[in-house]
Amino acid sequence: MKKVWMLTIVVTSLFAERLSVDTEAITKAHNTLRAKHKVAPLIYTQALEDKAVLWGRDLQEEKGCRMVHSHGDTGENLYWASASKSANAKDKKGQWIWHSTLQKVSEQEVVQAWYDEIADYDYETNSCQEGKMCGHFTQVVWNTTTEVGCAAFACDDRSQVWVCEYAPAGNVSVRHLNGKVEKLKPY
Repeated sequence: MKKVWMLTIVVTSLFAERLSVDTEAITKAHNTLRAKHKVAPLIYTQALEDKAVLWGRDLQEEKGCRMVHSHGDTGENLYWASASKSANAKDKKGQWIWHSTLQKVSEQEVVQAWYDEIADYDYETNSCQEGKMCGHFTQVVWNTTTEVGCAAFACDDRSQVWVCEYAPAGNVSVRHLNGKVEKLKPY
């Protein structure tokens, strides 16, 4: 019994791992899209990567790889990719034996997925279309954001979670002395 239990721990730790993020590629992906909006490029920082690692590890280990924002003092974008599943054999009962593998996801694909929310952003009202999400897009192009740091983790089920932290945070509003709240524009 002990041998089986120890093997389970080893297998779990093999599946739940930190993935490599190409810092140059993810920074370039952001900056290529920011340039379309004439927004200054981001620089990649270790401090923000460290913050992304801490939250990504928490998502991986404590939150079951659910997409939950940290609500810290930085901006944050999250990305999740499912496992690739395939079956090439059947068991004794004729049921397919499924295997989960980690998808190959590029830094460009992650940032592009966030940016693609541009389709749901209404420039005239500076808001998302009703029922849609566009805060990931606006964070990517937020004009006062100057730094980014990212991390990615594989989950036990071979899905993966990516975290990028941004400073200063985007998607901010200003409360005027008269009490009116104004949502600032991203660029």
